[in-house]
Amino acid sequence: MTGEENGKTLKNTKAGNSKVLKNTEAEPADHTMDDAGSTLPAPSRFGRDSNFELLRILAILFIISFHCAWEGGFEYPAFCFNKFLVESFHMLGEIGVNLFILISGYHMIRGRFKIKKLIALLLQVQFYNWICVFLCVHFGTLTLDRRTVFINFFPVTEYKYWFATVYILLYLFSPYINKLLLCLARKEFQKMLLLCLAVFCIFPTVYGALKNDTETLFYYNRFIWLLIVYMIGAYIRLYPPVKYVSSAKWLGISALIFFFMECAIYVMERFQLFFNKVGIVGGNYFWRPNTIPVAAVSLSLFLCFRFIKVKPIKAVNLLASTTFGIYLLHDGQLNFYMWQVLLKSTEYTFSPRLILFIPMCALLIFITGACVDFLRQLLFRLISRPIFRFAATLPSFPFHTSDST
Repeated sequence: MTGEENGKTLKNTKAGNSKVLKNTEAEPADHTMDDAGSTLPAPSRFGRDSNFELLRILAILFIISFHCAWEGGFEYPAFCFNKFLVESFHMLGEIGVNLFILISGYHMIRGRFKIKKLIALLLQVQFYNWICVFLCVHFGTLTLDRRTVFINFFPVTEYKYWFATVYILLYLFSPYINKLLLCLARKEFQKMLLLCLAVFCIFPTVYGALKNDTETLFYYNRFIWLLIVYMIGAYIRLYPPVKYVSSAKWLGISALIFFFMECAIYVMERFQLFFNKVGIVGGNYFWRPNTIPVAAVSLSLFLCFRFIKVKPIKAVNLLASTTFGIYLLHDGQLNFYMWQVLLKSTEYTFSPRLILFIPMCALLIFITGACVDFLRQLLFRLISRPIFRFAATLPSFPFHTSDST
């Protein structure tokens, strides 16, 4: 390539990037990352369209249902309808996780880092972690000593909530991630996403069948995968699809993919001996977040809700603000006690009512968790003002997404 051609390429790249930056500045920034860790929602939140807020609520219900099926102690000596049902619910959890991060990438690519938001996230994790610790001590499932007390002051570091750890890391690095993404031309962004998906999604789904695991290749971890999902959400915001596809069609695509996953469960269980020889154990092989079906249904559901036109609904937006708190409350150290002792999930192992038990448990925990988080938001509003006044005195990050290059 000649020097003149290089100059033209550089000029075109800068022109493309400047268009993205100009568009970024033209729209009002979304200053939150799923509004996790928020105090009571600000009035601006009530003015937000409720399509993504509804998706957040659906995502947390998926996650709770997954945890009920995963942690409920359901064991089956042979394939039966209830085992099929439990493995079907296994598929929902990581779809919910992917949906949360797609929403985060979509909003945060045009957002700004706030130290106040980071502190709020950390305080919220501490709040729920200590609630779970005290309840575990009360129920006799945990004994406190000096080492245990010290470790529980660092729940994010200690990976007590894997999603919260990844979530906070993404938020912490989001100013720099966004800056790098905005420097990419559209075709470069596309190539990077295709490469990431080939290495961490497509190849592991195929090759992972030999190991019954898609998350142990290429030094993969959940932070890497959710960073890729974040970038997909950001790409959709920066470069919306040119051709309009209705929400109904995207919902149909989601249903079709999920039907394939259900068929896969049945086939892998019915022909268990064959799939065991390949390396697959059980029918829920596709449950992990980086498998092709889970990634595809997550994306299609996200696009379905993106194209839904829903005016702001205060009740929906208020409920959506509690979803991170609901996750922290139900997925902490109370897991075993909550599912197998309090809700007595194992009693429904072979019951025909299991098909109702799991959704009803998800709804009960959602309502309980939302009520607790509303109280937490009130409490945080009262005690957080001095903390946030101090946070306001701290230096801000040197980069944010509305900077020009």
